[in-house]
Formats: sequence, structure tokens, C-alpha cells
Amino acid sequence: MGLEVIRTVMQRQGVTSDMLSAMSGVPKSTIDKIASGATDNPRYKSLQKLMDALGMTMDDFIRLVDNKERSTDEDILISVFHSMNPDGRARALQLLQDMADSGHYPIRLIGKDEE
Repeated sequence: MGLEVIRTVMQRQGVTSDMLSAMSGVPKSTIDKIASGATDNPRYKSLQKLMDALGMTMDDFIRLVDNKERSTDEDILISVFHSMNPDGRARALQLLQDMADSGHYPIRLIGKDEE
């Protein structure tokens, strides 16, 4: 199921099992079993708590498990967005929302079947 992703995210964020347990309310023993692969089918509720504590959504988790990489364009957009001041970020988000609302630039939801 790709639960090694949790261990990788924990390592990248410098989060230990003890810390994640305190942040999520999931017992340390459960986290250790999930991260080691001893539990290959954890409860959804436990995964959701872990993702919340790690600042991720379940969609983020699924994308990492599926190894879906961002495109270069997405990386550029994210980089530019992060380099903006708060006013620039707010304006960029408003422009994107206006584009989506106009109907000329339909939004394709990731993970939805395309027709």
C-alpha cells in the first residue's frame, strides 16, 4: 500500500514516532507498526489523523503513494507563488479563482475520471 511514505514524510519533517503520536493521538505502537510495514492495512481514521498531524491531506498521501510527480509548470507556479509577498499571493489566488469562475478555463479535478 505504500505506507513507507509515512516513514519518509516523518523523516523529512524531523518527526519521531513519539512526536507524531502526541500530535495525532494515534498510539506510538500503531505508528511504528504502520511505518515499518508490520500493519499493511491500517484504519482509515488512523491514517487521517496521521496525515492531519503531518500537515497533509489524504489526496497528498495518495499522490505520494502513486508516485505522481508534479509537472515542471506546477513546480514553477509553486516556486513563484512562494516567492511572492502576502499581497501578491492573495492577488494570484483571486486571479485563479476569477479564471475558474469565468467558465473559460474549466477546472479538471485530479483523480476524477475524464470523459
